[in-house]
Amino acid sequence: MTYAYLGAEPPGQSAFGSTPADVKLASGFKQWKSDSLTISRANLRRLVNNGTLALEAERWCSGEKREDGWFFSSELDEPADYHASPYFYRFDITGLTQKAWTVLGNYGAPEMHLYLDSDDLDTATKIVVIWLARPRQLLVMSPVGVNLIDLRIGKNPDVWLPLEDYDGA
Repeated sequence: MTYAYLGAEPPGQSAFGSTPADVKLASGFKQWKSDSLTISRANLRRLVNNGTLALEAERWCSGEKREDGWFFSSELDEPADYHASPYFYRFDITGLTQKAWTVLGNYGAPEMHLYLDSDDLDTATKIVVIWLARPRQLLVMSPVGVNLIDLRIGKNPDVWLPLEDYDGA
């Protein structure tokens, strides 16, 4: 399997909270502007069609627009430390492959790469874009359910627990 990683964001910086209990309550990772694949697909089309995808990615990556955002961020590299949080998460990104923007019927955003787990946006369940200025940072546009997330507490990289099994103890 191939994983993407993220640490818990400080309180108020994500649509899904910062603790494992928060993430479970939010039904997983999601974006401020989406809670379903249908909305995520529409959001991607909207940003590409109006030419603002790269601008929104730059704002997100620079930390200017973290509230009410189109994405949540994850990394391709396992974090050693992240915001001094005791919680680290990973989720499976196996199957993501780079797609030409023509799958959306247009030329897309030259400053961005598109990754889907399908050849068609309408059947994709994983939607990720990468702003070329930050090639190791995934800007995830599709929700990720609790059943797809693993949790690591503290700095022990060998112990990953399915988030759905976490009971707070």
